[in-house]
Amino acid sequence: LVEVAQEMQKAGRLPCRKEWVADCQQRKRTLLRKTHFDNVPVKPQRVYEEMNKAFGRDVCYVTTIGLSQIAAAQMLHVFKDRHWINCGQAGPLGWTIPAALGVCAADPKRNVVAISGDFDFQFLIEELAVGAQFNIPYIHVLVNNAYLGLIRQSQRAFDMDYCVQLAFENINSSEVNGYGVDHVKVAEGLGCKAIRVFKPEDIAPAFEQAKALMAQYRVPVV
Repeated sequence: LVEVAQEMQKAGRLPCRKEWVADCQQRKRTLLRKTHFDNVPVKPQRVYEEMNKAFGRDVCYVTTIGLSQIAAAQMLHVFKDRHWINCGQAGPLGWTIPAALGVCAADPKRNVVAISGDFDFQFLIEELAVGAQFNIPYIHVLVNNAYLGLIRQSQRAFDMDYCVQLAFENINSSEVNGYGVDHVKVAEGLGCKAIRVFKPEDIAPAFEQAKALMAQYRVPVV
């Protein structure tokens, strides 16, 4: 095929795409989005950067919907087919946890990492207990801001901005700083392990700790 293509190029019947390839390579070098932010609160771009470093080429990502999923699709590195598991339709909030458990059950050797915003996560958070009950380990990265960004974005297209945030003062968990639900306590109450991260430099160590906890206890780690 290569020889045929070369002959067709010499005959002027096949365009030379070397310039197009070089242009694509140049665009990849110069148009990549910045991901290395040191801001506190942590920017999601930094989370995805650290995920790319931590989970390697064999990772299978599971995600559903929302700005966290849209950004993940653009920033996470996926190297194999069927290693980006997405529901592919509107209105599926809550799908991520049971879907991740299903992927693990179907292929126990697969390295599964789920990614959610807080609203998707809270929809079916109780399904974590299934992972604890049946020892189905995976890592669930929760990018939480109590903001429901995709819903707000959709509302504002119609000049709407209803109260959709999840934040409130949690009298039992002052450490969440007014965020609202203490996901660490909920996850642990459902028999799983959880790690809370506030600073970008703590993300990578948290991922390593999550891997160790998952291997030791054979339960989901949030």
